[in-house]
Formats: sequence, structure tokens, C-alpha cells
Amino acid sequence: MKFKFAALPLMLASAVVSAEQYNSFTDVDYTSADYGNFDVDTLGFNSQYYFGALNTLGPRKEFNYILPVSNIYGGFEYVDYDGGDSDNVNLGGEYYTGQWKLFGGLSDSDSDTLYRAGAGFLFTPNLLAEAEVRDSDNSDTTLLIRGKYNHQLTGTDYIGFTAEVDDDFDYRSVSTKYFTALSGGQYLTAQLSLIDTDFSDLYWQGELEFYFNENTSIGGGYAENESYFLDATHFFNRNVAGKIGYASNRDLSELDVFSIGVTVQL
Repeated sequence: MKFKFAALPLMLASAVVSAEQYNSFTDVDYTSADYGNFDVDTLGFNSQYYFGALNTLGPRKEFNYILPVSNIYGGFEYVDYDGGDSDNVNLGGEYYTGQWKLFGGLSDSDSDTLYRAGAGFLFTPNLLAEAEVRDSDNSDTTLLIRGKYNHQLTGTDYIGFTAEVDDDFDYRSVSTKYFTALSGGQYLTAQLSLIDTDFSDLYWQGELEFYFNENTSIGGGYAENESYFLDATHFFNRNVAGKIGYASNRDLSELDVFSIGVTVQL
């Protein structure tokens, strides 16, 4: 199909108009897990606020692979299981100044408290390096070195990579995400992650998500331990979305995990 040059300004204007901007993201999720004779119910609340607007890539929940925008976040999770209950609180934030990034957070549960702090440097808008220190009441202090790289393709398409190792090199992980715009206002993402440690076999997990349009998507994933999940998301308007999901394991016929949630983006 041939396009006249006069149509280019209209195409660009349409692309600009279709992009949404958001500053805050809030999720309320409920999960019911049935392990045969053992049930676990989890209610979670998480919220994150960015001090600069984030532009969508088409779908309302897809953004750039690297987001150099200062933000704060917090969340609470209550878990009710046969014989007891527990809760977990997490707080943290990221601060960008020039090419530098400072970040930190904590996660406090009934059994442990995890502290994390670190710094990063943006060599380019598409290359970020980070060093993070983690410490908890029940484990030794760990230093993690992480790198993130975004390779921009045509338009909004990209393929991103993240690699991470600890200071003893007994933990190694790499992950990648591919985002592409298809014809007819549809989109596709594909993700793959690998984790290799000196204490266990190589673990891998793959995910796919297909967007019928900017509002509706279905997805699924499969992991090395033969667990899998299916989920769907639909935005009723530009701000509110509903989510449902199911997960199980091929070797554990009695395992069923159902989830439902709401996302609010402002």
C-alpha cells in the first residue's frame, strides 16, 4: 500500500493523541489457592506514584522498558491460611537526579524484615547499571549487580534485557521482554527469564500476552517446574481495569489458584 506524504502529519498526530499518560497505579487483588487439603487466601493492596507522567505504548498497561522517573510505592498483603494468618508491608522509592539513581525499600512480615538500598547510573536513556545491597533478619547481607538494556526497534517496538548476579556469583539471572505493535491496533509481548544458582537446577519461565486493542488482553505462561497460568485484563475506561487469572501445575492435579483484581490508573 502506498501513502502520500501529505498523510504523514495526520498519522503522527493520531499516534500522539492515542497515547495515554499516567502518574499513579493502584492494585487491589484477591487470590484463593487450593492445595488439596490446604487453603490459602490472600488480599493485597499496592500503589505506586510517579513524579512525572508515563506515556503508554498503545495498550494502557504497557510502558517503556526503562522508566527513569522518581517514584514512591507501598503495599500491604494479608494472608489467611488453615491454622493461622500473616501479613506483609512493603515500602520504597526511587529518586533520579541527572544520570544517577538512588533507591531503597523494606518488606516487613511476621517472620522476617528485608531491607534493600542501592544506586544506579544511566549511561544512556537505554542503558542502566545498578548495585543493590539486601539484608534481612534471617540471612546474610547480599550485594547484587544489575544491568538493564533497551534496544529500540521500529516505532514503539523494543526488546529489553536484564542481567543480574550476586557478589559471590552463585546466583545468576537473565530476562528479556519483547513488545511489538501488530496490524489493526493489536499488540504482543513475549517474556523469558532464566535463573541459575549453585544450589539448584536451572529455572526458566516464559510468558506471552496478546492485546486485542488498547483495553483488552489475554496472557499465559509456563515454567520449568511444569506450572502454568492464564489471565485476562480489560479496561472499562481509561482509568479502571478488571483482572482475572488461573494457575496450576501439571504434576499437582489438586492445585488450583484463582485470582481477581482491580487496577486504577490516574
